[in-house]
Amino acid sequence: KFLDALRIAVKSENPEALVLGEVWEDASNKFAYGERRRYFSGRQLDSVMNYPFADAIISFVRSGRVEGFSEKIMTVLENYPKCCIDVLMNHIGTHDTMRAITALSGESCEYRDRHWQSGRKLSSSQYEKGEKLLKLASIIQYTLPGVPSLYYGDEAGMEGYKDPFNRFCYPWGRENERLIEFYRSLGEMRKSCDCFREGGYRTVSAMLSCLAFERYGKKDKVLVIINRNEHEIDYYLPSEWHNAKCIFGKEMQGDKAHLGALEGIILKMQNA
Repeated sequence: KFLDALRIAVKSENPEALVLGEVWEDASNKFAYGERRRYFSGRQLDSVMNYPFADAIISFVRSGRVEGFSEKIMTVLENYPKCCIDVLMNHIGTHDTMRAITALSGESCEYRDRHWQSGRKLSSSQYEKGEKLLKLASIIQYTLPGVPSLYYGDEAGMEGYKDPFNRFCYPWGRENERLIEFYRSLGEMRKSCDCFREGGYRTVSAMLSCLAFERYGKKDKVLVIINRNEHEIDYYLPSEWHNAKCIFGKEMQGDKAHLGALEGIILKMQNA
């Protein structure tokens, strides 16, 4: 009843205002306190924080097991209304979860108390690998349906376990400039493609620790390829992608894309 009243009040003030909910589960069919929730009934939320996508991304990039990734993504895309999908809040870390770089390359904190978490930092080798994994996770985050949401400090390489160790102050003067430049480039790439705003999604392949998917819109089409293997690979492209333009990552030629270990690439094709 509160959400019903909240939406009426918000929309009467500004019909274009966004009502975004913090829902950790599938918001289309959540059952809580003995009641089926109706967030997407048209009278409550416009969209939600996208924890299912975050869980799928972190799980794949940390473990390398890509099987099951597409099912998790498609469950959301098939269950949610299109208008909600286009404005999903796509994050890979929030004020309630571990820092992304820690979640990707740190030790498990399961059954660990706050004292253990408070004094834990990534080793230099863990941090180096975590930076590469964070870049992979962010490429997926920025190219899936929805709107990427960057938790302050992730772009600067902040680490930390669960609340409150994920909420330290921004590291002014100690930022990871490599990551900041990476995120800046990723944001510019996203703005250059029409298909990321309201376009569709299709999985091309998901096996052997390698993921490829398409985003397609009215003006352009994009192919995202993620190599989670710790060795380089040649990804042989579908015929329509031969000689496509590389807009993020290393340049490629002909019928295959060469990806280094823990590397991603984004190709773009102009629609006729």
